[in-house]
Amino acid sequence: MELPPDVTLVLSRLADGLTARGDLVGVYVYGSLATGDYSPASSDIDVVVLLEREPDQASRQRLEELHQAVAAASAAAERLHCLYVDIETASDPDRLRHYWYGEGWHGKRMTQWQLKVMTRAELLSGGVAFRGPWPPPGIGPAPMQAVQAAVLAEVTGYWRREARRRVAWWQDSQVDHGLVVLPRAAAVLAAGELITKSESISRLADFGVPGWLAREIRDRRDGRTVTMTPAARVLRAVVARQIMRRGVRALSHAMPSS
Repeated sequence: MELPPDVTLVLSRLADGLTARGDLVGVYVYGSLATGDYSPASSDIDVVVLLEREPDQASRQRLEELHQAVAAASAAAERLHCLYVDIETASDPDRLRHYWYGEGWHGKRMTQWQLKVMTRAELLSGGVAFRGPWPPPGIGPAPMQAVQAAVLAEVTGYWRREARRRVAWWQDSQVDHGLVVLPRAAAVLAAGELITKSESISRLADFGVPGWLAREIRDRRDGRTVTMTPAARVLRAVVARQIMRRGVRALSHAMPSS
């Protein structure tokens, strides 16, 4: 796997620091970086770190210090999302784990998250080992039925609620992330297929996304500047929210493939 130099620097500094701790099992990359769909302008650096044991409070502090040192080495580290999983509890999808969120979340960068079934599916189907054995020890397969159930729950729960929030759709990130979810969810539910964000953008028309809006989403993903007047932003918010509400309703009635 050939990585951009700035990403290689970040991951190498992280892996070297973790190796020095003495309990590293492996550093695993998944998502757009592993599938070849990485965009330096918009993609995250998604990583799962496997450890021999769960970090205690003192270890958590040292991990935070390591990440701060890595962040000082390259601006790319702001896009690093790193989930720490110990091999003994790796099969527990509900367990909260230490999670480094590079750009920060509500003022925090070291927070907690779960090894969700979709993460396991993306990791095992398209991930790679940056350092360590493959497949990742302790991480069992993600049955497609479980993946479909998780996707359906997210669409009918989180995205149904988001579709009701008018003001949220003024934001570029909400439009880009929300609409791209629709074709990706449809691919999982209809065919058990995990598709990239670029492929999803190419399928936006299936959900009635007009060409001008699909191009806008693509341009931002590729790092091209998109300027909008306030009136155009209001119009886009109305259109995007209507599409999202229709898409959520359609997917809510979708029958997952067996």
